[in-house]
Amino acid sequence: MATCARCGGESFAAGAMISAVRTSFRPQESKFLTLETGDVMTKAMMCRGCGVIEIVGDVNKLRRLTSEPDAKTEKFAATADRFPKAVNE
Repeated sequence: MATCARCGGESFAAGAMISAVRTSFRPQESKFLTLETGDVMTKAMMCRGCGVIEIVGDVNKLRRLTSEPDAKTEKFAATADRFPKAVNE
């Protein structure tokens, strides 16, 4: 079971950070052309004892946006080659 880094508590409430829309993370070094948005969705957990909030992002999407494709993401990268080039390319 996870424990709070601040108070050592073991009781958490799951949720998300919300503003006008759900909060996401955009990596600074993301690839320019991908078949998906550059936003990595996040989830949040709040400690019920002290209120500290931990935000966790989707590391698999981060890998797809910032590194060479691996076995899991190769099929998405290969798909991009089948689309015709834009007129201005």
